[in-house]
Amino acid sequence: MKKTIAIIAMLDEKKEEAEFLREEIESLGYQSEILDIRIRDKLKESPTLTRQEAINNTVNEKIQRVRDLHSSGRLSGIVGIGGVTGTLMGTSIMRSLPFGVPKLAVSSAAAVRAFSSRYIGTADINLMHSVVEITGLSDVLRNVLSRAAGGICGMVEGATDVSIFTPAKDAGPRVSLTQFNMCEICSTTVRKQLEKEGFQVICFHAVGIGDRAMEEIIESGGSFKAVIDLAPGGVGEQLLGSDRAAGPTRLEAAGKAGIPQIVSLACVNLMSPRKSKYKPDYYARKKHDYDASRTFVRLSEEEMVSVADAMAQKLNKARGPVKIVIPLGGWSSIDARDTDMFDSDIDRAFVNEIKKQLNPAIEVTEVDADLDTEEFAQAILKAFHSAIS
Repeated sequence: MKKTIAIIAMLDEKKEEAEFLREEIESLGYQSEILDIRIRDKLKESPTLTRQEAINNTVNEKIQRVRDLHSSGRLSGIVGIGGVTGTLMGTSIMRSLPFGVPKLAVSSAAAVRAFSSRYIGTADINLMHSVVEITGLSDVLRNVLSRAAGGICGMVEGATDVSIFTPAKDAGPRVSLTQFNMCEICSTTVRKQLEKEGFQVICFHAVGIGDRAMEEIIESGGSFKAVIDLAPGGVGEQLLGSDRAAGPTRLEAAGKAGIPQIVSLACVNLMSPRKSKYKPDYYARKKHDYDASRTFVRLSEEEMVSVADAMAQKLNKARGPVKIVIPLGGWSSIDARDTDMFDSDIDRAFVNEIKKQLNPAIEVTEVDADLDTEEFAQAILKAFHSAIS
């Protein structure tokens, strides 16, 4: 059976372009199926239907179709073409497919501010910016669509049979690890040591999307032996409305699943609000310009207490073992003890509050080290082995 690649397009607007893409894909030895996501006919047929209802109905129909194709073993990849609406609809359909199924969205609106995160969400979708509008088969657009065909076919050819939920039979047990730029020494030390011991370490970048994806995967049945949550700062950023907000259920999925958790505090004392959302007092606080796009601002004592309360409430619900490892030095590479960002008094306010609010069964270990060090990594590893034993 030839591998089938689904093509998503609004055929009332982009039939010619979709057919060209189909020909290119089939010339490379693959079968294809075009999924028409036009909504104009639905609106004409049902005058009382709203545009959004027509979109929702169409997306749901196509989701069912791609799931049927996938469950039957026929679907090997999926590619969509369109502008804003077409890409929003196409990527909604793609997000219904499991991790590992090649997904490519070719869009003239791929670079529109604030839309790329809506297109991708927490899925493994690849975005290709067409630059030109996907209308009319000019030599430029033919080049774009030919490259898109080569791209999706190459992804299908190179894909291996792997599931985010079930480890391969010959692979070691999986451990989930959150990491962030400012705890890289610690996270790398932990990962390399666990890999030496035969574990597979699945890392999630804790910038609000990666850690949100981790929560979703755990909740959906991801097979993890334990979770090492070095960087749960998304809890506070969600509470304070900052850029690394990781959703209202951050720090909850592992507890519900009964998976052992080792939790630390990388960057929990920092937030990354957009400059346009600065409150007046932010300007007077300790800040660190990490790069051209990100400035990290120190949390106040009151905010630290609020975050500690929120984290304690979440961890107290855990059905499995929880161990918290707290650095007495800095909580990241930018607030180590020898930096201007270090503030032990405010950090202590968090520690005192979380210890007061935590279930007594949760073990809290304080380590006289900065977090982003090999020394602190050893404390994390010790807690890990204790939790899984």
